Amino acid sequence: MKPLYMATILPITLIALSVNQAFAQAENNIKNSSENIDETIVVTATRYQQDVNKIPGAITVITESEIAKQTRVNDDLTSVLANLVPSMTPSRQKLSNQGENLRGRTALILVDGVPQNNPLRNGNRYGYPLDSSTLERIEVVNGASAVHGMGATGGLINYITLSAKKGDNFKQKLGLRINDSFNSDSTSTKMWYNLRHYDEKFDIVGAASWYDQGLYYDAKDNAIGMNSIQGETQDSSATNFFIKTGINFADQRLEFSTNHYELENKNHYVPIKGDFNKGIVGTVAKGTNPGEAISNKVESYNLKYSHDDVANGGLTVQFFYQQFDAIYGQAYWLPTPSVIRDQGTITSTKKGMKLSYNQIELLGLDDSWVFGLDVLKDSTQQYLLGTGLAVTPVMSYSGISPFVQGDILISEDLRLTGGLRHESTTVDVNNAQTLYSFGLYNEEGNPHGRVNTIGGEQDFSELVYNLGAVYRLSDEANVFIGFNQGFGLPDIGRVLRGNWIGDKGQAVDSNINIDFNTMPAVKPVVTDNFEIGVNYTNDQWQLAASAYYSLAKDGANLSLNDGGSYDVVRQRTEITGAEVSAKYQWNEQLSLAALYSTVNGEVDSNANGEVDSDMDLKNVSPDRLMLSVNYDLTDNLSSAIQLNTLFDTENKAKNQKFSGYSLVDASMGFGLQEYGKLTFAIENLLNKNYVGYFSQIRNHSSYYFAGRGRNYSINYEVNF
Repeated sequence: MKPLYMATILPITLIALSVNQAFAQAENNIKNSSENIDETIVVTATRYQQDVNKIPGAITVITESEIAKQTRVNDDLTSVLANLVPSMTPSRQKLSNQGENLRGRTALILVDGVPQNNPLRNGNRYGYPLDSSTLERIEVVNGASAVHGMGATGGLINYITLSAKKGDNFKQKLGLRINDSFNSDSTSTKMWYNLRHYDEKFDIVGAASWYDQGLYYDAKDNAIGMNSIQGETQDSSATNFFIKTGINFADQRLEFSTNHYELENKNHYVPIKGDFNKGIVGTVAKGTNPGEAISNKVESYNLKYSHDDVANGGLTVQFFYQQFDAIYGQAYWLPTPSVIRDQGTITSTKKGMKLSYNQIELLGLDDSWVFGLDVLKDSTQQYLLGTGLAVTPVMSYSGISPFVQGDILISEDLRLTGGLRHESTTVDVNNAQTLYSFGLYNEEGNPHGRVNTIGGEQDFSELVYNLGAVYRLSDEANVFIGFNQGFGLPDIGRVLRGNWIGDKGQAVDSNINIDFNTMPAVKPVVTDNFEIGVNYTNDQWQLAASAYYSLAKDGANLSLNDGGSYDVVRQRTEITGAEVSAKYQWNEQLSLAALYSTVNGEVDSNANGEVDSDMDLKNVSPDRLMLSVNYDLTDNLSSAIQLNTLFDTENKAKNQKFSGYSLVDASMGFGLQEYGKLTFAIENLLNKNYVGYFSQIRNHSSYYFAGRGRNYSINYEVNF
């Protein structure tokens, strides 16, 4: 276990030192930059537009230019988040985002406010809902939140899509990117196009992209192994089509958008499993995997109506539909006594409505309020393509959640915030049977028969709330303290599918059934997040730092069983941590950035009400430090270099050990005036040979992969 002071006290000390340093630099620096750091407006935190300095919590906003800088090096959204969001688990560089968490808990992924997570069966495929070329910014709320409903026990990640702005007169952008490590089949090519047009009555955005990825290679020029079950982004082809159009009339607006994203494996290679115990990483060989190609498909439709003058307030109504389909590779399922392997798929349909009414100055205290109602309907099932047998029953989720959120200026320097949300949810499960291998088995782990799943309905009702205060120290600095609750469900589908035969903890009993109606494991998870922090912004500095404590009295964690598979375990979970991020504009040419995060999680392993063991490292991120330098040599010549360091960590009880590593990325851009911009980038500049975080702590040869070695890219963009 990490000592408590390492997780909390030390970072708080760093916070204080950083603030003092910020004040000193701001006062003593003679040459101030003429380019100020703009104050950012955040929408997702409170469901209404609000300045960052009014929010009692840690916020990360990744702008369109920052997304572009990251994707020129590695066009992977999970890598962008891992690089720029404190306490985000390192990217796996795979299609599966299993183990990629925020502050040790699940983050709710949204696209324009529409939830992407599957609340009933987490297939770990929600990390790629759209292509990066459709994004205007990414807003991240670090820490538990209930303002967007179910699932944000670790925080919110809201992908904001492109929109047309004043001045966009059929503005078009065309882009081409080529990545290569100069090995066999390592070339990746991406092309994208978008169009934006705006006038007072009508606006439209259209975007399309095609991304063909080759093989990934490690620092020793060996092809990186593939997970032929969970899925890969290497050796794949992805397409994305997006359109958003709006009509403005008087104080009203009607907006429609749709996005279609599909990624499919090209199936040119078969995996060669490594050996975790001997330190031999997996690789690939030419060949074709049996069955259908592994794929991800996300189709969404979004209709929004807004009226800016309804009883001196603003009304917004949003209707959405999302269809998610994921196909996994063939695996050892043993669905019947005579069939050993089959191919899994998860399908999920979401329909919903979000209604909100914003009002300001109700009390005449520079106050802002939002009143609203969220409705969500989700239907999910996991089944096998070959036999057609159900892995989980058909499950449906219905939620109705009224809420209110507001902030009030109590005095010249003190602002209070607070909100209530009532979560009323119903989960319905159909009658079914488990697969042969997930039913009864003997003490040696041999299958012995299927088990009936008794369906039914469970209702859950929970009132969650948040409170906070922001105190202004000066025009540049404020401190905050906040309490937020998050509401989420465990992976109900994983519980209902039964026990895998590799877990030998249950003896044969012909009377065993899985009765959904009496299962305590499916009860919701309520997470309490306490946080204290400081923000400082002036013409040169942008500093944010916070320390937090997160408690789930009845958490739902994934824990390795004896057979090497993960089960849902309900146990008390406590997480402490701290985050520091800073940006400094030295002058017009030079800017610096840094972030540091530390996370420590503990669980109650013996159900006595007290935490006593370190959390499985799959659920938390290692301590990390990121440093970056951006230098514009001339108006048309820019450069950037970024260092990411992950520090060693260990969980002796789980036999998990992570040896940290440092990676350096660099890029240089050349402005070509009206002919566009050309950028050269190198990922893993020093060609560091390393094994990824998840691979090191998973303790399984099938997941043991090296990370990407040195990789070159050339990027060209032109606006016309």
